[in-house]
Amino acid sequence: MQELQHRNQVWIFIPARGGSVSVPRKNVRSIAGAPLITYSISTALQVVDANHVLVITDDRQIEEISQKTGATVLFETNPTPPDETLDEKILRNIPKVQQLGAGDDDIVVTVQPTSPLLSASTLNKAIDAVAQGLGRSAITVSDDRHLSWTLDADGVAHPLYQERVNRQYLRPEFRETGGAVASKLHDALSYSSRIIEPVSLISVSPQEAIDIDHFGDLYVAAHFLTRRRIVIRVDAGPLLGMGHVYRALALATELARHGILFVTSTDLPLGAEFLRRYPYALKQVANDDEFLRITREFEPDLVVLDILDTDASLVSNIRSQNPSTKVLSFEDSGSGANLVDLLVSEFTENHEVMASHQLKGIQFSLLSPQFETAEPRKNRPEEVNRILVLFGGTDPSCLAQRSLQALRDLNFSGEVTVIRGLGAGALEAPKDAKYSLEVLHDIEYMPGVMTQADLALTSAGRTIIELAALGVPSVCIAQNMREMTHNHAVSDNGVEMLGLGQSLTDDQLREGIHAVLNDAPKRRLLARNALAAGHRRSNRRTVETILDRLGLNVFPNL
Repeated sequence: MQELQHRNQVWIFIPARGGSVSVPRKNVRSIAGAPLITYSISTALQVVDANHVLVITDDRQIEEISQKTGATVLFETNPTPPDETLDEKILRNIPKVQQLGAGDDDIVVTVQPTSPLLSASTLNKAIDAVAQGLGRSAITVSDDRHLSWTLDADGVAHPLYQERVNRQYLRPEFRETGGAVASKLHDALSYSSRIIEPVSLISVSPQEAIDIDHFGDLYVAAHFLTRRRIVIRVDAGPLLGMGHVYRALALATELARHGILFVTSTDLPLGAEFLRRYPYALKQVANDDEFLRITREFEPDLVVLDILDTDASLVSNIRSQNPSTKVLSFEDSGSGANLVDLLVSEFTENHEVMASHQLKGIQFSLLSPQFETAEPRKNRPEEVNRILVLFGGTDPSCLAQRSLQALRDLNFSGEVTVIRGLGAGALEAPKDAKYSLEVLHDIEYMPGVMTQADLALTSAGRTIIELAALGVPSVCIAQNMREMTHNHAVSDNGVEMLGLGQSLTDDQLREGIHAVLNDAPKRRLLARNALAAGHRRSNRRTVETILDRLGLNVFPNL
């Protein structure tokens, strides 16, 4: 908008009744933390001064809210006649703006209080269209092309289209949104209408076109008004493993209604390779400077760091460029852990971080969404017939190969299934093994494979929690010293912990597996403990808790 030419020549009317049948007290009902009418007032105030934003109402509560938001109120002591049209209401109030100094060439705009997603940009476009002579009036519309029908006077149905084609090939058809209607003051008075031809159509998105007419509209508008911008920084690699991207994907699935951007390192391409399978935006960076540039441009409400030990300078820089941004970190023992808004420590508590800034324990774990609906197998057999071997997406210590050899040496004669991830190397089947061996890659439904196992051999990552969710007892062998610090690989969670794989001799590994393989009472106890631990967590509950603690969970109870 040409501000110097128009700003003091524009008057915005916001007509707001106190009554509403479909949504009682609609205009003052709280949506996303604020009364509905405040959204249209706030948008209008971005375009003109407060004394040019005029709320017309006969309701004292609307009057008070409007004044507090910054608008000028034209209070009507007489209730609005039930048959009065909106045109009549606006025309009836034009003399009041004339008394305030409005001239014939000034522009009068009607903005509905029930259009909370109307933008200042759209409002400016409508004003410009009238000011520049593109139309005697301008109205906001939404593309509403459909295969439509009508009924004639005899009730016979007739199509309103020439031929049945896909929607995008139909002749353009627009629906008035009611968001904004603009015209010059003297035109409105001369024609006794706000709509004077030629009309300039200001097309808006379906989101911006939302008009609150019933409770369903409130929920849709609340979704958009509370939609967040979220950046998730995560990596995967041969030594780092795949657990971080699995967790990040589970988090993104719960937050999918928000705008999500994944950021991974160019030095660790495995993360990007995995995440490209899913419908989220993805960028790769070579260093922290590039990452900070992305967060500066994206202006996120939340930055998630799932990269293990963060540096204090990184967190400080995120905060300095976006002071309102919340920062969440996972399994963080770095110098940045004390600076984040919230730390989630699923496996290892950080004793340097205050309890008020930390969620501790596997009850806050995030698993693949598949595990949210999967059910444990009932009536497990007394003997072990099926063993599942899974050592993460990369298995850097080759623990799967060593486990297969141990099972061969124990003369196990059942079924062994090995699951190999994206970054894991090839396996060699031991010679003369009595068991049948199946090696699986790229599992589409992991719970279906896990549920069939009588016993699992695994490392000390989140796989333990997945197995617990299904009541599968497990023998754990840690991949590295960091996994040895994890506090979830314990019998209370259904796990027999053997220790660090690199420190275990082949004899110790074999004896540890044998001790569980041949002890049915121990396996039953581990299975019960696993189920109990698995039932204490859910992705939805974890994410709701995170958002609550960060002050970002504002989707309203309407």
